[in-house]
Amino acid sequence: MTALIVDLPVGLAVIYVLAAVLWYELLRSAFLGRVMRRKSKSEPAGAIERIEGAELEKRQREIAEQEAAEASEPDVARRLYYLAHKAARAERDLAIQTANQATASAVERIEDRYREIAAELDEEEAERLAHRDATDL
Repeated sequence: MTALIVDLPVGLAVIYVLAAVLWYELLRSAFLGRVMRRKSKSEPAGAIERIEGAELEKRQREIAEQEAAEASEPDVARRLYYLAHKAARAERDLAIQTANQATASAVERIEDRYREIAAELDEEEAERLAHRDATDL
């Protein structure tokens, strides 16, 4: 047995597949059209109207269901957006609060260290002045 190896670019293969599907749908549509014409000749006019009415009613029902589903989607989407936005705001506020606390703590540590350095400098300056006064006398 030999295997059939087809070396086609992907784009060309997609075009061939689409063409095959299109031909299938055209042939099916033509076949169903002929079958419906034969049935319409053999069936009374009322039966065709009932079939068409039932199909129309079914389509209207499907459209109404789809519209109802689409109408409820924005409400769900808005609610989810609102909840996500609310959660994002809460996270942002918490991050700001944490950053403010960290900043306040850092400023307090810096001020404490500055006071320590200032106190040490004052002590050194006092010692230096006392030492200078002692040597001057």
